[in-house]
Amino acid sequence: MEKCLMSLPWLMCNEGKVRISQELSEGEKHGTTHRKTTVKKCLDNFGISCNEDEVPHIAILGSGGGLRAMIALQGTLGELQNHGLLDSVMYLCGVSGSTWCMSSLYKQPDWSDKLLSLEERMCEMLLSKWSFSNAKMMLEEASKEKNYSLTDFWSYIVVHWMLHELDKGSLSDQRAASENGKNPYPIYAAVDEKSFSKLAENSADTWFEFTPHEASFLGHRASVDIKYFGSEFEGGVVKTKKQEMNMSYYRGLWGSCIGSKEENIKFIKEMLSPYLTELSGSPSTHHEGQYNTQAFFPTESIMNISRIIHKTNKCLLRWKWGSINNFLYKFSGINSAELMEDKIISLIDAGVAINCAYPLILRPERKVKLILSFDYSSGDPFKTLKQAVEYCRQNSIPFPEVDEKLLREENNPSDVYIFRGENAPTVMHFPLFNKVNVPGHVTDSRSEFKSVRCTYNKEDFSKLLQAAKLNVSNNKDNILKEIRHIMDSSNRKNLYSL
Repeated sequence: MEKCLMSLPWLMCNEGKVRISQELSEGEKHGTTHRKTTVKKCLDNFGISCNEDEVPHIAILGSGGGLRAMIALQGTLGELQNHGLLDSVMYLCGVSGSTWCMSSLYKQPDWSDKLLSLEERMCEMLLSKWSFSNAKMMLEEASKEKNYSLTDFWSYIVVHWMLHELDKGSLSDQRAASENGKNPYPIYAAVDEKSFSKLAENSADTWFEFTPHEASFLGHRASVDIKYFGSEFEGGVVKTKKQEMNMSYYRGLWGSCIGSKEENIKFIKEMLSPYLTELSGSPSTHHEGQYNTQAFFPTESIMNISRIIHKTNKCLLRWKWGSINNFLYKFSGINSAELMEDKIISLIDAGVAINCAYPLILRPERKVKLILSFDYSSGDPFKTLKQAVEYCRQNSIPFPEVDEKLLREENNPSDVYIFRGENAPTVMHFPLFNKVNVPGHVTDSRSEFKSVRCTYNKEDFSKLLQAAKLNVSNNKDNILKEIRHIMDSSNRKNLYSL
């Protein structure tokens, strides 16, 4: 590789090239450095004194769970801000439905200051109608690409139908909101399907992360600038630059596991029916009143619809998701001959592995000391915690000891569980529905707000939002207590080292 002049910015030196390094991206370093000023000011307001270089790195983990997770994370963040605690957070990391909330927030450079109005906007959006014709146009364009997969259909039809929004923006557009220090730094999770099928969730090679600056294979410490993700690479260098992926596609990629395989197939087949109706020239009555359709009968339109149906059915037969150009193709800088040979990778919802992105936030370079894990799962509220324990055990990652005796009340959990460990981050685990915020109705609430539920009225939106907010307001003192405990422990270590 040619040498780049020292006077050029790092990003220009490495533009269009694979980066192999344990280090975080320069963009993430820049964003978290700016964020330290905000965190210090927040802690000062609570009487917790520290230098900027000593501020504890606190991370929020939002689990998957479809629209339930999206709405609940909005409520969680709003209540944290309401109590002045959100500004203490360095990282916000999401899986599946939580990424839908995050991707919407980070369009606003100062979203942390607008959470009440953004909450109202989310409610209005979910109560609005969706545009079938707009979705069809985006899907027609996507179907022309050779890497078309079920993720495209899921993104532009199913997720759009659920969220009532198409976002043509890009992930790199979120750099302003992640670098200015006003908001936590965002991390989005996915997994590599091929690695997952062979290695399962306890291998770091399975995990893939996205930030506004880079896309990365966690286990291989291999990254590319997010603007080049999806472009054609060979030998670690871009060969053909492709247009940056839009946020609607990413929402489908990150959130493609709202139910079982059978439920997903049912969704896709039901959503294909308007195309079949349109192709036959008959009026569409599918989901009548939920969207507006138009009949287009020119030859070009018929060809486009036929292509969509043909390609989608073909992908259904092969169960083909998240097909993306592999930036590690023929790149000798990694220890994986198989990955080097693959022109295409397949990325899917990280919820199929661990429904909370512990592997990403536990990267030692991120130096996280306190994890606020908000679990929006519909089943066992401790499953992600147990999986995180096993993942860390197999990968020799420090994690606090979890007394499973505390986790026996699966159907009647408490609202918070706190786990501390020597030389390990403290974990605060918050089950969404619990005996504090919905006493006597935990099972009923899980049944009412299923992951496969695709529509919400205003009353149910408020009910779910309130449950998430109570988990914060009832535990604000516990969160502050753990921050103080971390700072006290750090100060004692510093004193002993003198």
